[in-house]
Amino acid sequence: MRRGVWIVLFVLAAAGAMPLLLGQAPALTLVSRDGRQTLPLVVVNNQDYVAVDDLAGPFGTTAREAAGGLTVTARNRTIIVTADQPVVSVAGRLVSLAAPALRRDNRWLVPLDFLPRALGTVLETRIDVRRASRTVVIGDLRVPRVVTRVESGSANASIVFEMSPATTPRVTAEAGRLIVQFDADALDLLVPTLPQQAFVTAIAAAGPTAITITTGPRFSTFRSATSQPDAGSTRLTIDLLPAGTDAAPAPTAPPAPAPDIRPSITPIPAGGLRTVVIDPGHGGDELGAQGPNGAREKDITLAVSRRLRTLIESRLGLRVFLTRDDDRTVSHDDRSAFANNHQADVFLSIHANAAVRAGIKGAEVYYLSVERADAEARRRAEDAAVTLPALGGGTRTIDLILWETAQARYLEQSSSLAGAVEQALRARVEMSPRPVQQAPFRVLVGANMPAVLVEIGYVSNPEQEQQLTSAAYQDRIAEALLDAIIRFRASVDRPTP
Repeated sequence: MRRGVWIVLFVLAAAGAMPLLLGQAPALTLVSRDGRQTLPLVVVNNQDYVAVDDLAGPFGTTAREAAGGLTVTARNRTIIVTADQPVVSVAGRLVSLAAPALRRDNRWLVPLDFLPRALGTVLETRIDVRRASRTVVIGDLRVPRVVTRVESGSANASIVFEMSPATTPRVTAEAGRLIVQFDADALDLLVPTLPQQAFVTAIAAAGPTAITITTGPRFSTFRSATSQPDAGSTRLTIDLLPAGTDAAPAPTAPPAPAPDIRPSITPIPAGGLRTVVIDPGHGGDELGAQGPNGAREKDITLAVSRRLRTLIESRLGLRVFLTRDDDRTVSHDDRSAFANNHQADVFLSIHANAAVRAGIKGAEVYYLSVERADAEARRRAEDAAVTLPALGGGTRTIDLILWETAQARYLEQSSSLAGAVEQALRARVEMSPRPVQQAPFRVLVGANMPAVLVEIGYVSNPEQEQQLTSAAYQDRIAEALLDAIIRFRASVDRPTP
């Protein structure tokens, strides 16, 4: 993706720019089967918040303030919010938030993850918050993210659309423009600033599921091709050509080999492994390691993570979330917080390694090395608690996980998970001489579940760089990690005597 100034367009947003109010950020766009609405945002200490009273219209909530907190009701189920605490009670169950709830100027403010974590639970509805485009998708709508780039030359120009999840596009020509129609309910569209050239003058949303390409004076005809970079995405390439060019459609690139879809291995017992969070390392401005031929770690990890998600969902029927599903920067703490907020049972952070010596190669698996993960740290992790004021008076004591000791209680399970990953990888790819190691990786510190970091190979090695960018090698890695999750699930689901 080229660097530059990006303009984020959401196809259902109102025409024109939204005013930036003092003390507020651009509003969220809420998209549901009933249409679209806006939800104001408030920024406090660089953290996005929404006001509880603004949730009444779009979500049908009611709120009642009592001594020590606020009760939010939806569908006869309650959420209890306590000021200055990063935890809420959802229908009697404690749920952590990324930031504390606040009471400011007689208004209650909650962080954005309150929507999927708390409100989505009581409404029994999927709420997908997309921070990059300030969009919230409510319900099971098909709203693919469409990232656009323009590659211009002296003789032609190409427009590339990367769609995730995979979506079927259709291109038609009209006078002075091309129309790209997508098989979706709406689009989450990202368009770059166009370079000065004579083949295309504008790219813009055209209704909820289409994009208009306004052609320039040198444009005469076009050809398009659709490919599938991985199982979870689609790529559409449109070549804009001058007069006298053969417009025969370019041969469509064969899609990447689809994963072998098999029935669910075994039913998941109550209380067993249900949710997996996959963390594609780096992203956005953080390129990660780079190979001698230009392969970038952030691209490799995202491709492998998408393949693994497809395998887990199709073969095991588990819930799978990616900490990023596009090219954006995510902090280490936000990655583990994401896993905690989605109540993951397993956290896998995917990376590609690099070394000064080009000959070093092989996959490696890490789990956390915590200096304080001794008996005292474990005791603190088990005994940590906080006292909160109760509605109607009095206090209540709840257990909380101290951030710096969250992984301490899971070190043994993380070690078992690392062993399962190492065994599964060894059966399919080359391992380094030290295949399983401990290290103080920040991304694992706050994970409140078994967690490992997997270095799937050395991108600094020319041979492995070529492997890491190939669909076949990425499939082998994904298959190995799937097998590791199956082995680990069997160990945690085994009944205790």
